[in-house]
Amino acid sequence: MRRRIIALALAATLAVGGGAAYAWESRLTDEDVPFVGYPTAQEVSSWQLMRGQYERSAERGESVAPVFGSSELNPGPAGFSHPGNLLAPGTYDVGALMAGRAGCADLWQAIEIGAFASVADAPRRVVLFPSIQWFMTYRRPARDFPDVYSSGAFEAFMANGDISDGLKRRVAQRAAEYGAGEPANEGPVERIVRDVDEAAKTLASDVRLAHDLALDGRSSGVAVDATAPRPPRATGGPDWDAVFTEADRAARAQATGNDLGMSDAWYGKHFKTWLEGANKSWKVRGDEYFSSQEFEDFKMVLDVCRETGVEPLIVIQPVKGTAYDQTVYTCEVRQQYYRMVRDAAADAGFQVADFSGHEYDRYFLRDYSHPSELGSAYYSKAIYTFLKTGYADTGPSGDVLLAGA
Repeated sequence: MRRRIIALALAATLAVGGGAAYAWESRLTDEDVPFVGYPTAQEVSSWQLMRGQYERSAERGESVAPVFGSSELNPGPAGFSHPGNLLAPGTYDVGALMAGRAGCADLWQAIEIGAFASVADAPRRVVLFPSIQWFMTYRRPARDFPDVYSSGAFEAFMANGDISDGLKRRVAQRAAEYGAGEPANEGPVERIVRDVDEAAKTLASDVRLAHDLALDGRSSGVAVDATAPRPPRATGGPDWDAVFTEADRAARAQATGNDLGMSDAWYGKHFKTWLEGANKSWKVRGDEYFSSQEFEDFKMVLDVCRETGVEPLIVIQPVKGTAYDQTVYTCEVRQQYYRMVRDAAADAGFQVADFSGHEYDRYFLRDYSHPSELGSAYYSKAIYTFLKTGYADTGPSGDVLLAGA
């Protein structure tokens, strides 16, 4: 009944437009909408667009899986070997859809995974990139979550019959705590009014997004570079020897002017400021280096996967050890985080691709935590082999293997 009232109210609100708004919104699933390699905040908050990106690939017969994470999903600075470039849908026999951006932490992922699990031909395997930064002292979910929250994805999550009522309540309560979703102790009239308002805002946002895409012919996020050189295929997939050899060469070439193996451009412009900011703002109370609340959210992600039958690969990303050792997050402290993620994955029975041992590898990361071309090659190989075989190969190939790196 409540949905019926909402639909009638929204229809009345938009009647003057003669359906034009809905026509614009529906264009987010059109074939001519550009494929988004790294979505903007507006795009990740549009369930119509995110679902449409997946469904378009599925309709073309492509085997595609969503990859959930945050800023490490940006393929722009990471070169050809980044999974958003190398494994873009339609390139090889399995592909990866980058789902997330900076600000998308565990709660956002839990909702999106539950929503994706409800679509036709839903993906049975997904990839998760939890980030240590989500769990650190400076996290501000009440500031960040509303900017990426998708009421459309939340509605699809809540309508998924495979998800238990108890888990739905936990997710809804946390969303409300972070300033989105359904507030607690809300009366029926207030709820209907809010739902109509949310639906209208979602439609208006989708209309603006569809209009902008139609005018520009591209996403304002990072689009996949279809003209970038690609290594040859080997039996339907990437030639990993060629990928790693070229990625290693590229990573080294961009890090010739500093001792940390960072991109020279980033090191020269940002490292000093980053380190000063970290030592000024990263304040720890007692031994509480990591947020128990975020860890609860991470466990909710795993619970959503378990209840919906989705098999996740949990990628444990390293940080630049030589940089973080100069902060309160020393090597010993960081091991606490890595153990938390490993133990939670093991308890849930899910596979990890553990790259934490690469913290001190000179060329794995281009800055304090984001992958270089070489790190991207490792991530791409793990993702591809997991999606293809169910087992993630985390080892190197090519000249990197021969060098024993």
